[in-house]
Amino acid sequence: MAKRTITLGTVPMVETAFAYKNIPDQNESLEETVQHWLGQTLARDGFDNATINVTQSEGLCKVELDGPADSENEEYDTRLTGIVAIASKAYNELIVNLIQKRKIWCTDNVDRPMWDPMGTKDWRFFMTLGVGLVNHRSLQFFHYPPSRLLNPLRDSMMDPVTLRCRDLLRANGVPVDETKFYETRINSTPIAAPDDQGTNSSVAADPVTGGLIPIGYFQDFEIQMIRTMIKPHPKVNEYTIPMTAYGRDPMQQFGGLFLGPDQAMVIEVLPGLKTPVLGSNHPYRFYGAAQTTRVNPKPGQVIGSGQMLPGTDVMNTCRGLQQDDLAVVRWQVQMAETPALDPWATIRKAKKFWQAPEQQELVDRLIKRHGSLTYDDYSPTSTTVSRGLVFGFRYDYEGNPQDPFGPNSK
Repeated sequence: MAKRTITLGTVPMVETAFAYKNIPDQNESLEETVQHWLGQTLARDGFDNATINVTQSEGLCKVELDGPADSENEEYDTRLTGIVAIASKAYNELIVNLIQKRKIWCTDNVDRPMWDPMGTKDWRFFMTLGVGLVNHRSLQFFHYPPSRLLNPLRDSMMDPVTLRCRDLLRANGVPVDETKFYETRINSTPIAAPDDQGTNSSVAADPVTGGLIPIGYFQDFEIQMIRTMIKPHPKVNEYTIPMTAYGRDPMQQFGGLFLGPDQAMVIEVLPGLKTPVLGSNHPYRFYGAAQTTRVNPKPGQVIGSGQMLPGTDVMNTCRGLQQDDLAVVRWQVQMAETPALDPWATIRKAKKFWQAPEQQELVDRLIKRHGSLTYDDYSPTSTTVSRGLVFGFRYDYEGNPQDPFGPNSK
């Protein structure tokens, strides 16, 4: 165990990076906010007994870490100060500009703002906080964080996507207490917004990339975040840990290159090191296929209803998505162990593995479980998805019925 004091940056920079105040009417100090998020980071890196002390002095915000080894504290210093600097630049040079700018792509002749064009009043600047920073074995790349993760949940992992991915990791042989090491993620845009903003196809959406989140402005931000969060592989020279890009927009925008589902590439993020990258469907897509329809859903047919839509076509679609997503996670786990594997051959073999007849009992059991996603504020008369602040599955991992919100649900 070792102590280290890290100067995160000036107080205004740290306030920006940690989205202070997370909840506007909350009576919490900046020090308490930083401690909240860094406490989650240390836990997800496996340092359950580490301590954090956050202070302000002469206009600077400092963190004293006690618990990780010297080499690990060095990594914390590099990544935390890097994230704060990247956040400050993104907010002051990009976000402020977007807030002041008008859209140029609208097709209805209405001049709309770039920032929160539908007027939800729920857009916030938000980095993906609370994730592991030193012991992560892979890196996940998503579009943007749902606003509920900041306010009121204050946890970047408190999401149905995370729960589903943990099951997929478990199915691919990762012990339950080690799944956290595969969950470190970044987003291509540091904008917290409602769940539908990334795929919203209203007239205010970008006709080129689709959706309302202006991802095209953040390519430099993406590159800097990837360089900060990726790390050399601890056992295999000349390689870093692998990365997976989830969802259409991150795949299209990744490093300015197009990366389709189940397509792999090897890039150089850190000088002299190879990084295997895989494109993937968004894990949330399964919930949409299982519980709702894009066109004229009936009342109650929304994500979080607790039940799958009927019909063979729905089941076949969900089986294909489940097999694909299981294969992506199998690739992630195998490349995290041995990044020098052929990434193209590895995903092909992973897909073949999960399409094999002997795996279908587990595939179907997970379909049943994930298709039972339930939100506590679900309404059987609604055709719009709820916020989903409290959620769970009606079946456990073994396929047994359970109370999705019970103290022993899992």
